Amino acid sequence: MTDRHEPGAPAVADESWGPEVAVLLESRRAVYVEVPKVACSSIKIALAGALGVDLGPAGGNPHVVDFPAPREGPEASGPLYPGLFSFAFVRDPWDRLVSCYRDKVRGEAKDFTGFDRERGVAHCLARFESIRAGMTFEEFVDAVAEIPDEEADEHFRSQHRFVCDRAGEVVVDLLGRFESLEADWARVCDLLELPHEGLPRTQVSGRPERYERYYSPGTRERAGNRFAGDVELFGYRFGR
Repeated sequence: MTDRHEPGAPAVADESWGPEVAVLLESRRAVYVEVPKVACSSIKIALAGALGVDLGPAGGNPHVVDFPAPREGPEASGPLYPGLFSFAFVRDPWDRLVSCYRDKVRGEAKDFTGFDRERGVAHCLARFESIRAGMTFEEFVDAVAEIPDEEADEHFRSQHRFVCDRAGEVVVDLLGRFESLEADWARVCDLLELPHEGLPRTQVSGRPERYERYYSPGTRERAGNRFAGDVELFGYRFGR
């Protein structure tokens, strides 16, 4: 996608808009739009089975194999992939940020996250000087709050950037939620006539914990302001 620009001015690429990964299910005329830290590992493993993609050589890691992708890139406005049924999933942004911290900083999700030896954080975050090994969650929130979506890693980039156009309109056909993942995934399976085998539980950050316990009033507000677009568009409220 490109930014909107004045007539006659050159288009400026902005890779923070639009999906980084889209999986084509050609026989169903459908496409899955990946939103990182929203069960994307589980969904891609399930889709690998439906598509006949062999994850064995990659040790089961669905993020390092080639999935079928749409031939045309996403549109800048209107339906994301015209002629294809598109679906994606979103998550409470406060919960998603905790998941990112536990996975990419604390190293609690062992399945597919590789860590940079020198920086001590996940490879995807090693380029950020403000994100370092051993930092507290409060320090992580402060760091993320200072990194705009244009520069952010996809694991803490605002979710609306993956599923909306620049006018703020959702441009996928079905938007499921992490909080109702099983039911919404079953709906996808019904619509696309996929096997109802459920989603595998993978890339989980340690034992389950309520995300609210990670936040102070200050970090709750800072994270809410950083992801205000997601909070408003998707109707999330802290702790609900």
